[in-house]
Amino acid sequence: MADIFQEVDEDLRRDKALRFWKTYQNHIIGFAIIAVLATAGFSGWRYWKQQTIEANGAAYLQALQAQEKDPKAAAAQFETLAKDGGGFAVLARFQTANQSLKDGDKPKAAAEFTAIANDGGVDKALKDLAAILGGYAWLDAGKPDEAAKLVEPLTGDNQAYRFSALEVKAQAAFASGDKAKAKQIYEQLKQLGSLPNAPQGVMARTQIMLDRLQD
Repeated sequence: MADIFQEVDEDLRRDKALRFWKTYQNHIIGFAIIAVLATAGFSGWRYWKQQTIEANGAAYLQALQAQEKDPKAAAAQFETLAKDGGGFAVLARFQTANQSLKDGDKPKAAAEFTAIANDGGVDKALKDLAAILGGYAWLDAGKPDEAAKLVEPLTGDNQAYRFSALEVKAQAAFASGDKAKAKQIYEQLKQLGSLPNAPQGVMARTQIMLDRLQD
């Protein structure tokens, strides 16, 4: 039975942030590109600024294409864009953190996602996503207190990532040895499971952990 619980823990913790990014990265990229173009049209930027946007967009796509064949070259391109890539800078920062996850440097990835989440110049939707990714990365890095702190603002009503934020908090409490608190949060999640937007995966893991915490 202990082996089963160990497998559950590994399933809960293993590269969750990376899987989350893979699932939503196309939506994030599309959102950011639309935001960049909308800002350009609204403010009436001059032709040279439009060319800069196009150049940054081309550089971003080139780096994406290079990831599989030459990750190091792609990482260097993303780092450059992260510094002065205009509207594509935040996307490059996500990719840089994602590469850190792939490289197994979870503390670095967690710090990079946290930096995005705390950046006042980043759109709220992207900041919130970075906080969730950072929370999972902090858990994998063995820093549950950092994970809980990062996602705390996202646990309230009407927060888009409420379920994921609560799951991170519950896992953080469990990892810290506070099983009573973990159980309380998982029970809260279970009560929220009747909502139409409740993620099935989170609900399934919640029930598994509640069953375990009954022992």
